[in-house]
Amino acid sequence: MLFTNIKNRFSTLDKRSAIVIKNSMATALMKVAILLCSLIMVPITLNYLNAENYGIWMAMTSILYWFAFFDVGLGNGMRNYLSEAISRQDYIKARSYFSTAIFLLAIIAVLIGILSLIIIFQLDLNHIFNTHIMSNKSLAYIMVVAISFSLIQFVAKNVGMVYIAMQRYAINDFIVFIGQLISTIIVYIITKTTESHLIYIVMAITSIPALVFILASIPLLKQHPQLKPSIKSIDFASAKKIIGKGLGFFIIQITSCLVIFGSANILISHYCGPEQVTVYNISYKLFNILIIIYTIIISPLWNAYTDASVKNDYAWIRKIFKKSIYLWAASLLLGLLMLLISGWFFKKWVGNSVDIPLGVSISILIYVCMFNFNNCVTYLINGLNKIKIQIITSILGTIIYLIAVCFFIKGTYGIYGISISMCVIYTLMSLVHLYQCNLLAKNKAHGIWNE
Repeated sequence: MLFTNIKNRFSTLDKRSAIVIKNSMATALMKVAILLCSLIMVPITLNYLNAENYGIWMAMTSILYWFAFFDVGLGNGMRNYLSEAISRQDYIKARSYFSTAIFLLAIIAVLIGILSLIIIFQLDLNHIFNTHIMSNKSLAYIMVVAISFSLIQFVAKNVGMVYIAMQRYAINDFIVFIGQLISTIIVYIITKTTESHLIYIVMAITSIPALVFILASIPLLKQHPQLKPSIKSIDFASAKKIIGKGLGFFIIQITSCLVIFGSANILISHYCGPEQVTVYNISYKLFNILIIIYTIIISPLWNAYTDASVKNDYAWIRKIFKKSIYLWAASLLLGLLMLLISGWFFKKWVGNSVDIPLGVSISILIYVCMFNFNNCVTYLINGLNKIKIQIITSILGTIIYLIAVCFFIKGTYGIYGISISMCVIYTLMSLVHLYQCNLLAKNKAHGIWNE
């Protein structure tokens, strides 16, 4: 009876809405599984490495996070144009976009790798990470290993972007889950069979996801041979379009995502010490669940918005956008519940090895809520390829953030200053983006609001 009711409910939906809901349900299962792997990984690695080494690893992940954005937005640029081509069933153009993007990303990865090798051994990593638990040379070798595997994934992960462009989000999430699962198993084995050393953890966590994405390309290209990348399909006209739109996404990524979010661990490690990085990250991992849950819901909307705009279905866009805001409001209640149980959860999760102040949890929760709201509105903007306003707000927001952090983190606020600064910036940006969304959803945007 239950399955019959569900089937009947789906039959009353339009095709696009049905795809969105099915993607959300399937993605939910994958995200839960990924989250469980992430939660299990924390106490395993923390007990194996100790708080200081774990803090160093978290700071390193921030640097690796930066590398993910050095694609100059090509992944998102390809995603949008690929989605449009697939919606029009123009597979020649789709193959051209995919081939061109992979070619450009491979070149970027090689250049970044060479530059990293030149620079990394010249840096005082002990000073950067504010630690003397190991030599500068050891830290450099660990960074080289981490960067190498991250750059392989940098290119390979765009296999998942193809599935996303096809509105098959769950498959991309399944690939990520398999990588996480295997990494977690191998890390557990490492902790039971080796003496504590950061290099083993780094190799396991960075190499496995890259390998899984490479293997995932085999069934994709077998099932969709019309998308198989080739040198002949590389098109400089397509490159110009992808780079043009990609650079816009790159500016957004390098400012609002990289500087505002990605720099947090580095700033905390440098000014407050690696142990405070551990405090910040354990609290963030709990409330990041709220981001994961909300992202599960809205992730399929980006390309669904693209499909709707290609077909001029703005009534559907307005209806779904309004529902996404209602769901965001509902997520605030879940956030409050998570805050109430946070103290108990931390004790059960990591024991007494790390103490998480309530104030840290509150400030991170507020930031997470505003981050979700900004995602809610920017997914519509991104799906419609109208990102000029977002570029401007990201640049201005970054400048304000850096000024605020310089004031807060050096004072008595410490790690509180990081989350407070991020919260203020995302609030300001989301209000501007919300105004643009209302114009776009009504198909009344003009001038810069429609660029």
